[in-house]
Amino acid sequence: MNDKRATLLKKYTPMSKGQLKTVVSEYAARFPEWAVFVDGTAFVRRSGPIQQMIWFQKMSSAAYRPTHGISSLALPDAHIRMLSQVLDVKHREVEHRWHDRKFADTLAAMEQQFRPDIRKPLDIAEVLALCEAEAAAMPDTTNNMAMLAILNAWLGREAEALDCCERMQRCPLPKLAPMPEWEEAMRVFGRNLVKAVHAGSAREVLEAATENVKAR
Repeated sequence: MNDKRATLLKKYTPMSKGQLKTVVSEYAARFPEWAVFVDGTAFVRRSGPIQQMIWFQKMSSAAYRPTHGISSLALPDAHIRMLSQVLDVKHREVEHRWHDRKFADTLAAMEQQFRPDIRKPLDIAEVLALCEAEAAAMPDTTNNMAMLAILNAWLGREAEALDCCERMQRCPLPKLAPMPEWEEAMRVFGRNLVKAVHAGSAREVLEAATENVKAR
């Protein structure tokens, strides 16, 4: 095999799972207060009813893509997520062969661009403000209203939580038949959260749901 063909193969052959895990472990070492996710392709930290995750997508070429998101722990099977982010075009994808050379710059880009700030303590009020801004820029979705309802209820903002629960029930249904289980699960959760808010037990209900996830 000539050198040119070997270079092309190295550039376009997708990374192996082992290579990706090694990459993730190098980034995770710079975040000792976070925990490496079970499959080794991400690391996470938790606060209250949410989880902040940085994962690394394995691309079709020999590259990876750092990705950020916030998910709810209160209803994990519904995969409630917001604040999904990738880096700017310059740093978006990193060829595996250039990983060592680009590691420091990519890490700095993650620190500068991912929000909420991955170097500061996770602040639920800040997460709520960011999620509200994201939700305001698009039509209501069940996912977004569920996240806002959870965050507001956790912070004791009962009127706002009830409003989000109500809006959740009025979101347009997905154009799928029958309704996906996760969509129905969020709507049921919203109705139950309304009852908990009226009973004054919303925080306790969310804490119990979150503890169940941690115990898995």
